[in-house]
Amino acid sequence: MKYRLLSLCLLSAGASATPFDTCPSKAFLVQGNTASIYGVNLVSGSYSEFAQSVGTNDKLNGFGFSLHDRYLYGWDYSRKDVGRVGKDYTLEPLNTIGFPDTNFYVGDVAIHENAYYVYRKGGSYGLYRVSLDENSNDYLQATRVINGSALNLNIFDMAFAPNGEAGLAYSVDSNGNLHRINVATGASSSLGNVGQSGTFGAVYFDVENNFYISRNQDGHIYRVNIEDPSDTQLFAYGPISNTNDGARCATAPIIDEGEEPTLDYGDAPDSYGTSLNENGARHSVGDLYFGDSVSAEHLPKAQDDDNGVSFVTSIETGYDALISFTLSTNGFVNAWIDWNQDGQFQSSERIISEFSGVAGENRVLVPVPVDAVEGNTWARFRVSNNSDIAPTGGVGNGEVEDIAVSVVASSLIESTTAWQTAAFEDLWPQTGDYDFNDVVVRYRTTTGQIGSQVVQYKVEGALMAVGAGYHNAFAIRFKDIARSHVKESELQLTIDGSTAQHSPLEANRNEAITVIFTDTRDMVPTQEGCKFFRTEEGCSDIQRSPIPFELTLPLSTSYNASIATVDKLDPFIFAVNGHYHGPYVDSNNGRGWEVHLKNQSPTEAFDNSYLDQGDDTSTTNGHFQTANGLPWALIINTDWQHPKERVDMSIAYPEFVEFASSAGEKNVTWFENPVANYQYTINNAAQN
Repeated sequence: MKYRLLSLCLLSAGASATPFDTCPSKAFLVQGNTASIYGVNLVSGSYSEFAQSVGTNDKLNGFGFSLHDRYLYGWDYSRKDVGRVGKDYTLEPLNTIGFPDTNFYVGDVAIHENAYYVYRKGGSYGLYRVSLDENSNDYLQATRVINGSALNLNIFDMAFAPNGEAGLAYSVDSNGNLHRINVATGASSSLGNVGQSGTFGAVYFDVENNFYISRNQDGHIYRVNIEDPSDTQLFAYGPISNTNDGARCATAPIIDEGEEPTLDYGDAPDSYGTSLNENGARHSVGDLYFGDSVSAEHLPKAQDDDNGVSFVTSIETGYDALISFTLSTNGFVNAWIDWNQDGQFQSSERIISEFSGVAGENRVLVPVPVDAVEGNTWARFRVSNNSDIAPTGGVGNGEVEDIAVSVVASSLIESTTAWQTAAFEDLWPQTGDYDFNDVVVRYRTTTGQIGSQVVQYKVEGALMAVGAGYHNAFAIRFKDIARSHVKESELQLTIDGSTAQHSPLEANRNEAITVIFTDTRDMVPTQEGCKFFRTEEGCSDIQRSPIPFELTLPLSTSYNASIATVDKLDPFIFAVNGHYHGPYVDSNNGRGWEVHLKNQSPTEAFDNSYLDQGDDTSTTNGHFQTANGLPWALIINTDWQHPKERVDMSIAYPEFVEFASSAGEKNVTWFENPVANYQYTINNAAQN
C-alpha cells in the first residue's frame, strides 16, 4: 500500500479555491477523460457546460458536494488523490495519506459528518473514509472501513440520503438492485430491484429524500422511491456519456422557485401526470414549440398559451381523425389520447409516435379505435428534440400541449350475407352412403362494422337435418381471428330460444373456434320408426321442425374488413369423444377427427394421422377429397333440399359428380337440377 506525507497546507500548488455561495438546486455532472463539469436540471434533463476543463489532464470521479464547506470533492485520476472544486470550477489538489495506489470512481461527501467516502471493489481496496475537517486530528487521513471483497458491489456512484438514519449511502448496481450502505460499518443491504439495468454513473438525492439515478448509455434519469424500489419512474431525459459521475447538494429542493421559471407544463388533470409531484410532462422552454409562442411557468396551468394543435375533423370511433399542428422549428412529435377515459395516458394510447415534424404546418391522420369511449377526454401533444419520449417526465427543449377533446361514437353498420346450407358426410375417410345428410345446417352471417373495422359477428341459422348414427359436433372456425381477440364475457349463444350456459368458444386454441352443437344426436328428438332427423319420410311434423340457433361473437380487438371477411367462416363437424365413430376413429380422440370443405385445412385440434386412410387422398390431392375430387362437405348458396336417407348424392343430383371432379368449373348449377323424389321435401311451414 502506498502512503503519502500529510501536508499542513491544503494546497499543493496555487491559491485556495472559493466555495460556492449557496447550496445549489442544479446537479453537477463531471464527464470525459479530461474532466469537464456540467450543470444538470434534473427536472427537465437539460444541461449546460460550467467548465470545459477543471485544470486536470485526466478524469475526475467519485464526485460529491459538501454541505459543510460548499466545495465539490472528487478523485483526481492524474494524481491518484483527492481534489476539490470551488465556484471557479478549478481543481485544487489535496494531499492525503492512507489510500492504496489506485483510482476510485465511486464516492460522495457525507451529510452527517465532514468526511469524504470512496469505494472500489476488490480485496486490496474497499470502502475508505477521509476526514475533510481541518480542525480534526485525522484531517486528510484515509482509513479503510471494509475491504472490497466483503463489500462486493458492482456500483458506479453513491449518494448520501439527507433524511433518516445518519451515515447511509445508496447506489444501484448494473442489474438494477438498490443497495443501502452503512458507511460506519461497511454493511450493505439489498432493498429490491428498480426495474432498470445499466451503468448508473451519476446518482443524487433531493431534500424530499427522492433518489435519482442517471444511466450512462442513454442519459435517462430515473426517480427511485428508496422505501419501495418498484416505484421507479423515468423522470427525465438527460445527457449521454461513457464516463458520468454526479454530485448535488442533497438538502436543496429539486427546483428553485425563487429563480425565473424555465419550464412548460401540461394542463390536464393531475391523474395524467401533470404536476412535478406526479412526474408531470414538462419541457425546458427554448426555440422549439407548438404555435406562436411558449411561456415558462413554475406550476401547471399558470399560462394559457396552447395554440399550436387542432383537430380538423371530428374524433369519431372507427374513422381517421385529421390533426393539424404548427412548429416553430423542426422537432419530433409524440401524442396520446385517453381513449378509455381512465384518467391516464397508456403506452397503447399513443396516437403519434416519433413523427419528424417540420417548421410550419404539419398534418397527421390518426385512426380512432372502434371501442374508444364516447364523451369528453384529454389529449397530450409533446414536441422535443428527443425522438421517443413518454407521456410524462422531463425533456430539455420543446413544449407540451394538453387539449380537452370529445369522442363521438359511430353507429354500427351491419352487413348480412344470403342464406347458405352446409351439408356433411360423416363417414370420412370413407365415402359410405354419400347422402350428405348426416349434419345439415342452414345459416347466414352478419358482420358489425364501424368505419373499416369489423367489431362483431352474428351467425344465425338452424340445424336442418341429422341423418347420422354417429355422434357429431357442429362448429364454426373464424379463420384469422385470434381467440384472445374475442370478448368472451359478452359472447352469446342461444339454441332453440334458450341461452347456452357454457361458453361456445373452445378453450386452449389460438384461432376463434365456436362449438354450436356439442352433439347433434343429442339435439334431435327420436320416435318409433324414425331413427334420424328430417331425412326419412313418414315422421311427425314435430320432429321435422328445425332447431334454430344464434351466435353473437363480439371482438375485443377489431379487424380490418379486408381481413375479417365472411368467406373465412369455416363450418365443420368433429366426432364426440367417448362414442364409436367407425373403424378409423379412436373414440378417445374424437375431437382430433374433423370434416371440412374440400381443400380447407383442418384446425389446430386435428390429428393428422387420420389423413390418407380409406378413400381420402388429402396429402396428394388436397384436404378432404377423394382421388376423383369428391368432397365430404358442401356449402350451397341457396335454400337446398338434401338427399333422403341412404340416397347417394350422384343419384339425387346427377350433375354433382362432374361439378366436384372438375373443381367447380362444370355444372355450376348442379343443385338446381335434382331427380324428383330423391330429396327430403320440407312440406311444413316450420322452417328457418
